Amino acid sequence: MSALGRALAAEQVKLRHTLAAWMVVLAPMLVVLLSVLQISLSRLHGPSSLSGQEAWMRFASGLFVLWVFLMLPLFVTLQAALLANMEHGPQTWKHLLALPLPRWSHYAAKLFVLAAMVVMATALLALATPLAGWVIMHTQPAFGIAGPAPWRWLAVHASACVAAAGLMIALQAWVAIRWQSFTTSVFVGVAGTVAGFLIGQSARFGPWFPWSMPVQVLARQSNHLMQVVVVGSLGGLLMAGLGLWHFDRSETG
Repeated sequence: MSALGRALAAEQVKLRHTLAAWMVVLAPMLVVLLSVLQISLSRLHGPSSLSGQEAWMRFASGLFVLWVFLMLPLFVTLQAALLANMEHGPQTWKHLLALPLPRWSHYAAKLFVLAAMVVMATALLALATPLAGWVIMHTQPAFGIAGPAPWRWLAVHASACVAAAGLMIALQAWVAIRWQSFTTSVFVGVAGTVAGFLIGQSARFGPWFPWSMPVQVLARQSNHLMQVVVVGSLGGLLMAGLGLWHFDRSETG
């Protein structure tokens, strides 16, 4: 088994029965549940004028906007802090770095696990959207959802959201591993989320701010979609390389 494979296997063992592992399921399900309750309990004045597919798109877009605007940045913040704190808390970095594995493998494993968590949580949101729409068909027929779920739209936009979040994921992982304080990592993530909420509404700056790049995937001006996907992916790879370089030369990580 390669060095990265051994480091990933160790991360898998450490994640069993942890809050970080449960959050992969809980975070997207909370978004789905709140959206279903909000629509089901609202009072609509007559049936919707939208077609069944248009109603599907409105519902799916609303779910994903809530995800990328608020829940995804907070999810990345919390997960990065929890993953890093597995070593910061019990102070096991020195023990890890004394093992016969290259230093970079420990950083790469944490970053890989964080990225995998984002992929799984976003995929779960996309898979749960048709089920949530089916519930609304029965609890709130006036909303207008009818016909098959927009599977292609869900697959494309879920993939684009993950790619656009690449730079945010790499930055948050570096901050969480670089500083031992849980508070510092969370503060940076929350500050980025709040700033992203404001900057994300700017067509000029929104596509360039790491915490608001995923939001641009759902923006009506779809000319930014390819830009944030490319910048988020390449920026994430560049930041991951810089983080690995820094970790490999730091004292304790």
